[in-house]
Amino acid sequence: MPEQTDPEHGAEPIFGLRLTNIPIIKVQLELDHYHTLLQDDQFRKKLANQRDPIDIGHRAWRGLPKDLLTYFLQRGILAVEACVDAAVEYQAAAEGRLDEDFRTARANIWNGRSGSANVFYNRLPGLLDARYMLCNADAALWLHTKRFYREIRNPLAHGMQLSQPKPESVLQALSFLMELMAWIDGWRFWPPIP
Repeated sequence: MPEQTDPEHGAEPIFGLRLTNIPIIKVQLELDHYHTLLQDDQFRKKLANQRDPIDIGHRAWRGLPKDLLTYFLQRGILAVEACVDAAVEYQAAAEGRLDEDFRTARANIWNGRSGSANVFYNRLPGLLDARYMLCNADAALWLHTKRFYREIRNPLAHGMQLSQPKPESVLQALSFLMELMAWIDGWRFWPPIP
């Protein structure tokens, strides 16, 4: 995706801040890392009896464990959403369809009142092929995803946080996000991460 500008006015973006895609490999590895951490009994003990900063690999966490678990889940959601968007672009390029019409359709995919889950998991991959749409590829996973977005993702994206989360529950949520990553891997172009 090219850097973002104000399409209405052709002016510099607000505050001079430009956006570009996050490194997909980084967020994929981050999701996997948090999933692995929460499977580790020693790490879960540190969460339960936090006295010192908790090493999470790329930083030392000095906040509350519930905030760390919220962070893990927020970053996991970001990983999947970024990967869906990138996978659609990469797959279109691999199929020789990444032209101006495709880019316009992709940019307009957010128009309307479809909801984030439907855009990410159905409308975006549907630009490529209806069989890639989650509702067609795995109806049960799609129903689970809609509920997850309604109850967890959307509130987290609008100022909420997890309240007294159990590491096991966040681990289940991260496992669910990894199922979504596996669905992406079923139709995307780039090779899987080792």
